[in-house]
Amino acid sequence: MIIAVDADSADTVEAEHVLHRLLESATGSVVACTHVVPGGHLAVSISTSGFDQAALTQDVGSAVIHAGAAEPEVAGPSQLVRGAYVAAVETALGTAGRLVRFPGQENAHGTLTAAELVAMCGIDQVEAIGGLPVEDTTLVDTRDFIRPIRRKGQVVLLVQPAVGGVLIPFEVEHQIKCCANH
Repeated sequence: MIIAVDADSADTVEAEHVLHRLLESATGSVVACTHVVPGGHLAVSISTSGFDQAALTQDVGSAVIHAGAAEPEVAGPSQLVRGAYVAAVETALGTAGRLVRFPGQENAHGTLTAAELVAMCGIDQVEAIGGLPVEDTTLVDTRDFIRPIRRKGQVVLLVQPAVGGVLIPFEVEHQIKCCANH
């Protein structure tokens, strides 16, 4: 089952807050993502074996895809249903989304090689920003926070160079918004 919700989240912090509330109603193995909706806000999706649909409030757009269904069940304000539909389809196809919770994430702690990230952490590919080479032995300091993306059916962890010759995830846990200090 895929549950997608558009609560008109302005940024990833707001979207993850929505996700964590929804995850309380999910059971079984879970994959949870944020999705950029055309127009600039974020929606979220959860793939799970069970979900209490009573958790969906009337002030969000929602799209629920059950196994074997031809069309998602949609509900909520029309301006938010479209974003939920986009998130549900992206999750169903595995084409896009920023993963917040996924199988193997629990193993992504400390410094690991790129090969270990692929073998143990549910990552299909480690890709360095700017085209830097990433070998199987390349060290990645996860900083205990990774948010890989889905791209063309693959789970890709974007990384960047850091002090000490290691790579770190491109998205850090505590981000400073651009132009926040001026």
